[in-house]
Amino acid sequence: MPKVKAKRQSVSLDMTAMCDVAFLLLTFFMLTAKFKPEEAVSITPPSSISEKKLEGSKGLITISVGSDGAIYMGTDDNNARTAMLERMANRFGVAVTDQMKKNYYASEIVGYPAGAMRQVLSMKPTDAKNKGLLKGIPCDSANNELFLWVSYAKLANPELKVAIKGDGNSNYKVFNQIVGTLQEQNINVFQLITSPEGKPK
Repeated sequence: MPKVKAKRQSVSLDMTAMCDVAFLLLTFFMLTAKFKPEEAVSITPPSSISEKKLEGSKGLITISVGSDGAIYMGTDDNNARTAMLERMANRFGVAVTDQMKKNYYASEIVGYPAGAMRQVLSMKPTDAKNKGLLKGIPCDSANNELFLWVSYAKLANPELKVAIKGDGNSNYKVFNQIVGTLQEQNINVFQLITSPEGKPK
């Protein structure tokens, strides 16, 4: 006697709930996304064939050198950033308001002499950049403010690593000054940030 085959029925799935979830997630990510702030200075580092990635991408002090030799500094450690601002403001007698703190945290880098701190922090980072106030941190034998910024960051977090990112057209003498400043603080290990380049065949 032949077996009776059951009639196959197609399965129907209601995708309405999944579409709702997808749109809710999309809306959530769009509303909570934080836009990357505009760079205060554009730096094109020299290329190299090194395939080694930047170590310690968290907990890092980045010292940048523009094509004109101006020095800028930033760190991803918020406690170190707060300590840097407080100690530099106390040292140079700058009364920091809440608005000045807001402008300070809105910028990823520090790039001005301490004498211009009050003026720069009184305006938004984009306004300070447009007015040409970001002239770099002094780093010479007469006035080495980079030493202070780095030392205050390291006091807040001694585990911070240091990386130097320089423009390919910047003067090598500025790099010597930066390296000398780091060595004065017994920082003898640091990384150089370069653009990746394919190995020659």
